[in-house]
Amino acid sequence: MPTSNSTYKNQQGAVVILILLILTALSCLAIELSKETLVDHASSTVLTSTIRGNSLCDSGRLLAKHILLEDLSKTTSDHPFETWGNFDKTLRDTSHKFTTGVLTGRIEDENGRFPINNIALYNRNKQQAIAYQNVFLRLLTQQCEKLNITSGTPEDLLLSIRIWQGEELTRSKEDDAWYKAQQPPYIRPKRPFASPDEFLLLRWPNATKKDLEKLFYGTSSCKGLREITTIWGAGPVNINTTVEDIYAALPETQNHTAEFANGMMRYQTDPSNSFENDWYLLVAQQCGIKNNSLPINILGHNSNTFRVTLTANTGAGRRGETVIVRRTKKGVIVLAAYGNS
Repeated sequence: MPTSNSTYKNQQGAVVILILLILTALSCLAIELSKETLVDHASSTVLTSTIRGNSLCDSGRLLAKHILLEDLSKTTSDHPFETWGNFDKTLRDTSHKFTTGVLTGRIEDENGRFPINNIALYNRNKQQAIAYQNVFLRLLTQQCEKLNITSGTPEDLLLSIRIWQGEELTRSKEDDAWYKAQQPPYIRPKRPFASPDEFLLLRWPNATKKDLEKLFYGTSSCKGLREITTIWGAGPVNINTTVEDIYAALPETQNHTAEFANGMMRYQTDPSNSFENDWYLLVAQQCGIKNNSLPINILGHNSNTFRVTLTANTGAGRRGETVIVRRTKKGVIVLAAYGNS
């Protein structure tokens, strides 16, 4: 029998619907394939950027080690006007040769910071340990004043650090009980700080946690201990590279500290000056500060520990890393490294 018009139209409608379903399925497939392609491309871009960033940072680290070793063989003192102090300029001058990205960075003298792990007595020279304690107490006092911290005393915090690092003092049991009562509980390690952030675990009698954090992190207008102290530098403090806050904490008599700190900063930032002798004694005399008021036994003008900070910009991404290195005549070793992308 011949096909009726209605049957024919129904068949045509079914074909159209089938075609539409196929086209829809193909469109969905195309979208999914496009997504996978975009994801693959993005993953490839991220991977390529990561590889380039790592490569640039590796190059910067090797260059920093070379500069520090070469400097050790040529100079008898360390100061900011040496080649390592101009590391960022060196990177900028050579970065235009890189096809993978731009590398920036700096080398800082870790011995210019206060070595907080030298406070506890241990088996080290007792006179030196006491000198470090006295300077640090003055440093704590002035930073608490600048940050308007009054909830705890600098003396109590100094004791807490000594106890944390292993000294058994009259307050040790009290501190131990406090640490065990925390949530979660912990115990003092009885060793030097292994990480700067350990400072935030200290018991500071009567002080608020907020004030402990403020002292550590500082504010936009005042440096915190995180920027002034070091757990890697073993001392002595390099008088050529240290900061104004530490200069002000050096004199035992606090009558002319501001004048002394200003004079030290003026001398330190003048490249025409000599940095190979105890120039700070002359600055002290000009300010009316006697030599016996300064902790001469913990001051020097040489450094063996440095902080290398690198940032690699690869267009599609950015990678940064900080490496703490120690140099000897045999080479440069990495003490710590951390980074971010």
